[in-house]
Amino acid sequence: MCNVFRIVYFSVVLVSVQALRRAQAAKEFALIPPCAALLDFSKTLKYNKLPEHDQLSFLTGQGCIERNTKPHNLAYTCDSPSALACASPVTEVDNIRFMCCDYTYSSRTGPEIATMLGDHVHLWQTGMSTLVQIPKQVESGVPKMLVQVNVQPVIPYWETLGCEEGRISEVVFSGSSVGESNVTIRSGAIDSSDAFAIRVGNTAWQEVSWRTQTLDSVKSIVSTPAMTISAVISAKDPEHWGPDASATVTLGSISFEVQQQTAGSGDESKVVLDVAVHGTYSTSLGVGGWLSGQGSDLAMGTQPAPCMTISPPRVG
Repeated sequence: MCNVFRIVYFSVVLVSVQALRRAQAAKEFALIPPCAALLDFSKTLKYNKLPEHDQLSFLTGQGCIERNTKPHNLAYTCDSPSALACASPVTEVDNIRFMCCDYTYSSRTGPEIATMLGDHVHLWQTGMSTLVQIPKQVESGVPKMLVQVNVQPVIPYWETLGCEEGRISEVVFSGSSVGESNVTIRSGAIDSSDAFAIRVGNTAWQEVSWRTQTLDSVKSIVSTPAMTISAVISAKDPEHWGPDASATVTLGSISFEVQQQTAGSGDESKVVLDVAVHGTYSTSLGVGGWLSGQGSDLAMGTQPAPCMTISPPRVG
């Protein structure tokens, strides 16, 4: 009887050790980046539609080589110094598979904007950036007008991997001229589940899509003495783009037109926002932000982030 208990006890300990090793291996495997992070937007769309084993074949077709390692002796090493060890879409608990993909270094680009002085600069950094601030200097409190944009890639970055260019995905209006509630305009294909929309404060999003509007029909979102907001779906540049959404925000003597441009359709589309400014402002107050005369100086103070992208497959 004692021998039986000893055997059972030993088996439980063995299983526990194996489980710990597997858990540790899974933890270590999570530390290497996913190979898909090296793909660009168009390739990512194709990749995401595939089942796991076909994803493996897809990466192999991009020049990646499959490798494996054991949970008790993890070693993510590649033969080529120009190859990156990355997580395979297919792996096993006792035989961890990874891939070695050749890569090249590059730099992430951002949306190009034209300043009030006619200079063309790039918004390299992701996240929120100030396009316009009036007055230029704010001693205390909030500015009269603050227009910010959120620059994000369509495909999320994985640390230093991924060279997909950033684009303006969102525009936010705030300041005393706007009132207590910010105005947010988000991007989204007009035939997608998350379409172009406008929100005032914490109210519900007011969608601008084929579900809510017809072509060339202007919809009033806000109409007060201090601010007006309207939206429309129209083909303003038919030679280059089809019908798309736009919004016009007017604050006093200054109007901001937020125009969307969409490549593709539905939830697989690639959308960008463009912001144009029209009107006059008080020179005594001054204007700050990227669209002002500061634009070139701000651009000189920032550098594009380095990134890694998959190298084309070797031929021959």
